[in-house]
Amino acid sequence: MTSDITSAHKRMTLLWFVVLSTPMLIGIAVVLMVIVGGYTAPAILIPEDQLRMGSLGAMALMLLCARPLRNWLLSPAAIAARPVQGLSPNEDENANAAGKVQASMFLLLGILDAVSMIVVALSLMQADMQLAVLNGIYTLVLAIIAKPDFAELIKAVRQQLSRSA
Repeated sequence: MTSDITSAHKRMTLLWFVVLSTPMLIGIAVVLMVIVGGYTAPAILIPEDQLRMGSLGAMALMLLCARPLRNWLLSPAAIAARPVQGLSPNEDENANAAGKVQASMFLLLGILDAVSMIVVALSLMQADMQLAVLNGIYTLVLAIIAKPDFAELIKAVRQQLSRSA
């Protein structure tokens, strides 16, 4: 029973950091493209100062909203009530709880990564390597700030599911 939770916890933690470390890898790639490959901006959509200030504002807003958003989306009651396609109610309680937590984790990751992906696209369009690296650092900080305790969350969801059943 606890080995299932431990393996699911490890898998979800790995997925959490892999997904949220991708903007840093993209930022390093942009730096290499600009320095080594001579990449230039195909289009200047927004003046550089406005782009950076807007991006920093969006990043700061997401950092402020990350924990309340996590607490709202990953509350055990919300996860237990959320239907997940492909999970049958007849499965093992631990597997069912872990599947629901993982599906909810990806929902949160998609929301958290939205700002990063927009900034990645803008930094690629404007060949702004400083913004690309800053975005990568921001996303790693966001990953640490917003990371839930998956083991405790799976246990709480399992208890919530057994209460509602």
